[in-house]
Amino acid sequence: MSVTPRPCHHPGMTTSRPVRRSAWEGLGTPALCAGCIAVGTCWLWGGWFGIGFGVLALVVGSIGAKRAFDDPERNGGAALGGAVLGLVGLGVGAWIAVPALLGVGTFGEGLTLDECMTQAKGQQEQRMCATQHLDEYRQRFPGRQNM
Repeated sequence: MSVTPRPCHHPGMTTSRPVRRSAWEGLGTPALCAGCIAVGTCWLWGGWFGIGFGVLALVVGSIGAKRAFDDPERNGGAALGGAVLGLVGLGVGAWIAVPALLGVGTFGEGLTLDECMTQAKGQQEQRMCATQHLDEYRQRFPGRQNM
């Protein structure tokens, strides 16, 4: 509970009365913190930290900015900044994570299908080999359309 001076009926005089505020009223600082974390960690663990914190900052910042837009006594700059930083962290994290999910990358470039498959350490890298050498893969394994 915070105390805010309220104007009294006499000019220049104020009285301090407790003002009830909701626990979810100030969303600017949490949005800004989540946005900074999203941007700072968006390149870690395949972009998933940036995606997670980016979505959090975008949601909390959007709610805080909407509340500030509806109430003229509030300033929604921190909430809007958190939402923008969250969007940047989300975008960079997705830019890193989506190619890894789709199997697009540089693994196995310049190698034959056999060399690529022997160096592949998992199913994702095997899929990357199959996509890079698609014609040869389809000739050798005609029954397997999707790896």
